[in-house]
Amino acid sequence: MVLARSLVRPGTWLAAVFLASCVAACSGAEPTAPGQSPPDDTELSPEPPPEPEPPPGAPIDVQRYEVKGEFDWSRGRLVATVALTLLPGDDGLRSLRLDSAVAEVKAVRLAGGTDLPYTVDAELRALLIDVSRVPDIAADQAITLEIDYEAAESDALHAIPARRGDPAASRAVYTLSEPLNAALWMPCHNTPEDRAVFSIDLGMGAQETMIANGTLVSDEQGASGRRMKYATDYTVPIYLMAFAIGDFEVEGTMRGSLPVSVWHRRGVPGDYGRLLDEVVRSIGLFEELLVPYPFEKYALVLVPEYGGGLENLGITFQGESRSTAPTSSDDLRLTIHELGHQWFGDLVTVKTWDDLWIKEGMARLLAEEGARLYLDESGEGTLNGDSFAAVVDSLIVDPDRDPDDKYTSGPYDRAAWLLTQIRSLIGEESFWGTLRDVLNDHRFGAIGTDEFLGAFARHLGPDATARARRALRASALPHLDLGRSPSGGVLVTLRDPDGALVAPLELLWIADDGTTRSQVLEVDQGADVAPQKEGELLIFDPLDRHIPWFYLVDSSLDPEDDAARFSSFRLPTSPSQVANLLEAGGVHQTAALHVGLPEPLAPDAFAAFLDGLDAEDAKGMAVAAACARAADPALDPALRAAWSSALAPLLAGPPFARWAEFTPGLEYGACGEVVDALALYADEWSALAAGPPAGDLSDAHLMFLYDFELPLETAVSAWGNVARQSSSLRARSLAMRRICLDIDRARPEHVPALRAFFAEIAVSTEVFELLYQALDGLSRTKAPTASENAEALAALRQLLRTASTTPLDGLAVCVARELTQGDAAAWSEFVGGLDGVELSAEAASMLADPSSC
Repeated sequence: MVLARSLVRPGTWLAAVFLASCVAACSGAEPTAPGQSPPDDTELSPEPPPEPEPPPGAPIDVQRYEVKGEFDWSRGRLVATVALTLLPGDDGLRSLRLDSAVAEVKAVRLAGGTDLPYTVDAELRALLIDVSRVPDIAADQAITLEIDYEAAESDALHAIPARRGDPAASRAVYTLSEPLNAALWMPCHNTPEDRAVFSIDLGMGAQETMIANGTLVSDEQGASGRRMKYATDYTVPIYLMAFAIGDFEVEGTMRGSLPVSVWHRRGVPGDYGRLLDEVVRSIGLFEELLVPYPFEKYALVLVPEYGGGLENLGITFQGESRSTAPTSSDDLRLTIHELGHQWFGDLVTVKTWDDLWIKEGMARLLAEEGARLYLDESGEGTLNGDSFAAVVDSLIVDPDRDPDDKYTSGPYDRAAWLLTQIRSLIGEESFWGTLRDVLNDHRFGAIGTDEFLGAFARHLGPDATARARRALRASALPHLDLGRSPSGGVLVTLRDPDGALVAPLELLWIADDGTTRSQVLEVDQGADVAPQKEGELLIFDPLDRHIPWFYLVDSSLDPEDDAARFSSFRLPTSPSQVANLLEAGGVHQTAALHVGLPEPLAPDAFAAFLDGLDAEDAKGMAVAAACARAADPALDPALRAAWSSALAPLLAGPPFARWAEFTPGLEYGACGEVVDALALYADEWSALAAGPPAGDLSDAHLMFLYDFELPLETAVSAWGNVARQSSSLRARSLAMRRICLDIDRARPEHVPALRAFFAEIAVSTEVFELLYQALDGLSRTKAPTASENAEALAALRQLLRTASTTPLDGLAVCVARELTQGDAAAWSEFVGGLDGVELSAEAASMLADPSSC
């Protein structure tokens, strides 16, 4: 799983606004689904439940889940029956407890028809079933229970209707259950270790199709629509049991006998051929490193209103807005991360949520390994550590956090960093061999932290194993204290208060003649870091097994000139050092270019330098740095002209160079001061202004163009048409963000046109991302009087009068309040225009008490 939940969930408009501005980490909240009883209420069956009894001697073991039903779109509910076959865990058991937070349990019975009394405890999210009437319950004898229930839309069950303003105007319903939300859509035993066989049989519209775990075993068209059933013949963790239903198109290929596919809503554009190529390539790589791909298919399912990825077994779900451009670094890494989970998380899952780091740390490591082709073409000796981030207080294992709150950078990047340190100590053969043993020994099972670390212990030895165990609970990061050394270099003292380091931290110096020397930074011992030979170039962490050095330096404690001096040792200052950098590998080239562009690099040598770099992000960084240098107003005009001539052919397109699409977020905006972006990309701007189909450039292409600042009229014309007409919702959202960015440089005469544009979008869409940007734009372009804002107020009134409501209706009311600019008559007119309109609870609350805005 990659951090990010659905973009829109039931809740207050304030929460929705927060999600829009910070589409990010998993929420720790446990929302109550619409229609669900409040926590202090209890739903009783006709007969009273038995008295609570002590917990059984052993936990129940669910062996099989069989779900049958359909999603009722008119009520927003999954209406279903689940048959659970389970081992009770205790002889003579009188009461069973299942995890359940579904909207309504309608009946519970023993398979064959005997009704059983039950209690629903909403506060405990539990279903208590009286089995005292079931004769001769034995711990080792399976029983089957059938539960009729309804589950409402929730964080686990996402039902996205066809939305106004969505170019792919079709509905979709899908599940997202990690870590504990499976209980929101199905009564279950909600622990990752209790794997079970799974089948699901659902009805849907005649034009719709379903994807789910396992093999398609039936597909029938009837008078009332279509019914499909999938089933596994292997066990699945409860949080990875999943389905999605929609009007999907399927792009497919084969890797040998394995079908590989991408499912997307009909009409959603994307670079699906390249996406399939990357998935197939990565499967091949992971099969070489680990074990053969373990399931009957791999389907990547792109779903709306979701900002992350969830590795449902055999059927990864990813957000449409993050997966259509596989030539982009972020999209590629997300796709490979979720694929990596098919081995770690799916084939072998975790025993408890305290063991989350095993699957997420491994997926994070595998994502970088899969992207190595673009990060370090040389592939020699570096281990991708520089790709991992780290945050103080984000522990790898944090038992004090609830499962929903464990999804910090600790189990992700810090865990991948720990694994990378282990990898560097025991070597490639032992590292990957140990992982293969883990997968084979725990196949279709679960593993915990002690077992997982124990698997490496014989290679690590007792001391390194003890350090690795300590690193799991480390809160503080290692840090480097910097000061001036007597030699004129930097005195570096490594501190590691919590023991996060397992492997040494090293420095490597490369002299002009190619000779090298190493320095190992010992904890609490100062080291004089300075060149000792003419032209020595510093390579920090030559094996690339640690996080980037800037995570290790607290600039608030260390004088800035010491940090800058240390960094300067990494940036080439002579042609021979440039040559040595080009031999050092992509990760070290990228790290050096973070500091800046090598000083001796002349414009006429830049193309060759770019060609010699081993990483796509290093190439992108070099171009951005060259543009920044050429845009320096103090630069000699002749040199600026030379840089312009050197950069123009590199920036020309389409097609763009691979680096431009791989790292679109590097802010190439300075390049617009060096070359004439309006002329250089004239065809693109004209195509965008003309609208589809000519203006439907790829998402990756648009992400690169996003950085270039155009004359405002041209920008609004080109990007405005994308926002209105593109067949890609992702492109529309990107265009809206670009126009919102341009508000800050708008002159007064431009503001009315911008305000009219945002009003137009506000009444033409129900799509969360677009509507939020439109409301933000209306707020930021408001005129000083209500009369001047009349058109915008009319648009907001029209938005609120539509039959459907959105999670942003409350925000729309508050923006309207802003636009009335304290004019009581205008506010009264706005409120009066909504008489008789059925508003969302948030909108009604804000309308009644606008001070709560």
